Amino acid sequence: MVYSCPRCGEKFQSESAGVVRCPSCGGEVQVLETGLRGAPLDMEQKGAWAEAFFATIKDAIADPVIFFQHVSEGDGWLRPWLFSLVISGCVFLVAAAYQTGFNIMASGAGFGGALAHGVGTLSALLMPLSVGTLIAFGVVAVPVGTTMALLIQAGVYHLCLMILGAGRRDFVCTFRVTCYSMAPQVFQIVPFLGGFIAWGWQMALAIIGLKVANQTTYGRSTLAVFLPTILCCGALILVGSAVAGGVFAAIIAASK
Repeated sequence: MVYSCPRCGEKFQSESAGVVRCPSCGGEVQVLETGLRGAPLDMEQKGAWAEAFFATIKDAIADPVIFFQHVSEGDGWLRPWLFSLVISGCVFLVAAAYQTGFNIMASGAGFGGALAHGVGTLSALLMPLSVGTLIAFGVVAVPVGTTMALLIQAGVYHLCLMILGAGRRDFVCTFRVTCYSMAPQVFQIVPFLGGFIAWGWQMALAIIGLKVANQTTYGRSTLAVFLPTILCCGALILVGSAVAGGVFAAIIAASK
């Protein structure tokens, strides 16, 4: 596994437990062999789930190369999947809170006039019902939608890696990378620009994760991430060109 020296901060690999020497400064480092590999959430065994969850987010964002080395050394799909579900649930709750706040502000702007005409009371009574419906919908839709999206995304990544000759790991490893690359989605809590930051950072982590896990090049991992988009855009361009050509030919024929 990869360890960090507490004296000089340099990272090094060690496969043995006990006291080892840092190859950079020669300092002694205590290496504990737990028998586990993976992200902090994968190795959690003491019930400190919240600490492991936030440590996973921090490691993914702060040092993605080392983080995905650990992810590729681990195994199992359950904890990465639960990590992505928690992230998606938090994002949904934040979005629902924003939407509810905007609705309250919008209704509050004309609430006094509505009450004067006897209309605002019904809206006020129905608002808790609409919020409850939104939450109930999220409880069902978010896990199902997130799971389907992750499976499709990981499947497409894995297929593209195989096509490019870079798929050295199995589908579970690709699924783990896909799940843990969702860590930047926490930036969705930032209004307006948070969504763009989260999407861009997630794509960057997916590229790094696929590269590290499959020991390939950044060019191939980048192409594996964006190849579906490129193919879809190319197909749309071809269809659009065909339609435009047919319309243009029909106009030419009609003008003769």
